[in-house]
Amino acid sequence: MRTKMTAAVALLALLILSAQTPLACEAGAGKDCASTRTVMKGWIELHRPDGEIVRINVPQIVFIMSATNTGADKRARSKIQLLNGSIDVLESIDEVSQALKTNDAVS
Repeated sequence: MRTKMTAAVALLALLILSAQTPLACEAGAGKDCASTRTVMKGWIELHRPDGEIVRINVPQIVFIMSATNTGADKRARSKIQLLNGSIDVLESIDEVSQALKTNDAVS
């Protein structure tokens, strides 16, 4: 429990210290925006349990926790609490933390 709390506090500190302005795909960009593999500052790409890619706006992340015993899908390894809900992802807490540090997509 203490390890999870320490990881959550470290992640929160990392998020507070990173003051990057997020960019978004412009309306109408549609397919061009979704098909590009360029990394947008302030966003990370993770994978939902069904294998689809989800882009998460870093400032929207409140905390990350293990998906074990949360009622999440059996394939999910982490649960990310956002300002407006939550999402289960295939990546581990360490992989999500690394993506946040490098502000990069997880491949």
